Amino acid sequence: MALSLADLFRQNSDLDVFCQEVRKLRGNFNLTSSEMEALGQAYFELYPEKYVQRDLAEVRLGYQLARCCLLEKALAGLPDRVKDFFRQAFDQPESIARLMEDFRRSEEAGLLASSFDRLQASLDQLKTTIDELPKGMIKERFLGGISTLYNTRYLLNIFISQPGFKSLQG
Repeated sequence: MALSLADLFRQNSDLDVFCQEVRKLRGNFNLTSSEMEALGQAYFELYPEKYVQRDLAEVRLGYQLARCCLLEKALAGLPDRVKDFFRQAFDQPESIARLMEDFRRSEEAGLLASSFDRLQASLDQLKTTIDELPKGMIKERFLGGISTLYNTRYLLNIFISQPGFKSLQG
């Protein structure tokens, strides 16, 4: 039986190592509301929530943890080249214009556009799952994680919707 994300985090609590391990799963993991709760519990075992003098670095780590899992789940089933593009775009939103220019020059503009549509649908489904979580710190971390993904998705949508890009979609 495969490890849950919560168990994987308990074994790899360094965020970079954990995210590398999640990436290796290629989206082949459960991310139901109960799995999100279990992962949140594992996170709070390591970083207990403080209602007074909150450690903002730990809060940001929670957002990054959620974002890593949400993004990899949303990328499941997309071609590797497109996955790499989206990972770079979500990790470095300031580089989107340059990344888009590279795709404009390639033969894969249509693939990027159709993959973006699938990515948006996956993110929307994940947001619905997050909305099922009970109010509390776990839900807050996942909302923070998906919010940053939505912000970048908005930027991507602007670039992909540009006439120069659409004309290449064939």
